[in-house]
Amino acid sequence: MTDPIQFDDWYDKFNRFSGDLYPGRYTRDFVRDLVEQGREVAALAKQKDSVIVAHNYQYPELQEAAVEVGDSLGLSQFVGRQSKPRVDFCGVWFMGETAKTIVGDRARVYMPAQPGCSLVQSIDHARIESWRRQNPDGLIISYVNTDARTKAMSDYVCTSRNAAQVVRHAADHNPGKRMLFLPDKYLGAVSLAQSKVDADLVDLYDGGCHVHAKIGESALDEAYERHPEAELLIHPECGCASTCLAKIMNHESEFSRAFYLSTEQMIHHAAASEAREFIVGTEMGMLYRLRKDVPHKIFHPVHPEAMCEYMKENDLAKLLYSLRHDEIEVLIDEPTRRKAQAAIDRMLTIQ
Repeated sequence: MTDPIQFDDWYDKFNRFSGDLYPGRYTRDFVRDLVEQGREVAALAKQKDSVIVAHNYQYPELQEAAVEVGDSLGLSQFVGRQSKPRVDFCGVWFMGETAKTIVGDRARVYMPAQPGCSLVQSIDHARIESWRRQNPDGLIISYVNTDARTKAMSDYVCTSRNAAQVVRHAADHNPGKRMLFLPDKYLGAVSLAQSKVDADLVDLYDGGCHVHAKIGESALDEAYERHPEAELLIHPECGCASTCLAKIMNHESEFSRAFYLSTEQMIHHAAASEAREFIVGTEMGMLYRLRKDVPHKIFHPVHPEAMCEYMKENDLAKLLYSLRHDEIEVLIDEPTRRKAQAAIDRMLTIQ
């Protein structure tokens, strides 16, 4: 974040890098309001000794107000390394819970709003408990994009970056034991294919992100017709992920230049790739960061409706209100926090 915030800088970046993503949003009057809010946010963050972080899918103005932008676990690990007593986390609720799990009592965690998540909402804790009763020696592997209670019920947590490694590690160290992978069935299927673990020993929970679920093969086909020279950067949560990966591995797909990547990996891949043009298969807020960080290349959204309304519940005005009034705080009971932390720590030991 530049200090002080300049109108010309924000107006140019928001329209140049995201004008097509949010048509008509960044008018001169609106950006003037954002600049005024952003300056007060920066002043209050300094006054209250807060570190502001924002997920890659947040509105551009929240990404600019943050000192760090990234994926959910990366941001939580970042705030865990800070010494500040307050965190303002711009993302969905489970992300704030993950941050609170990691920082514990050392810092208070606040969020601009209290947005849910369709992936988290697909989780039924009673089903997990039932599976555990039926498989008392089984292992539960949960995606980091889950609530604190689910993490506390898990043996391992994984990210989209290391899901295959975690599944492989769990299978190698617990031969013959059943595993439950939750909640994202698409990420689970891709992880099984990549890890080559016996699929008969793994139960995939029937959950998914509603935004990624809509990104199917038809969306990819249409995107490739529009941009035939582009590489595809696809998040493994996407609805076509498992079927597309299987076809690619069997040399049955035209998507030969497809790369299954977490949002952070997309940044590194795009910067290093010889390709000049990319189709981005994830929530379209990611394109603002890609275009800003890798400005000499071209990025297209896989679908114009790949937007998460939960992520977009946060805005700069709500962040400012939270800083003014110390709302909304993320709280987790200590037993749940410790169990969730143990599952996260176990994951971090896996290379």
